[in-house]
Amino acid sequence: MTELFVRFQNTMAERQDERGAAMAEYGLLLALVALAAIVILGTFGENIRDVFDSANTELEDGLTNAGTGGGTTTTTGG
Repeated sequence: MTELFVRFQNTMAERQDERGAAMAEYGLLLALVALAAIVILGTFGENIRDVFDSANTELEDGLTNAGTGGGTTTTTGG
């Protein structure tokens, strides 16, 4: 019975150590992803902003034209 209890204690101790190590690994992975995001936004930030600004302008123009009836219509033959 004592041997079973010691085996159970050892198993629980091993699992607790793995949890701490896994948590540290997740923390390092999160830091790496955050660093990569910062580098990517620093490098391509202006280009990304320009794409979103262009898309926003196109959407606003489309909504304005749709409200005034000045939008383009496409007909398909069939």
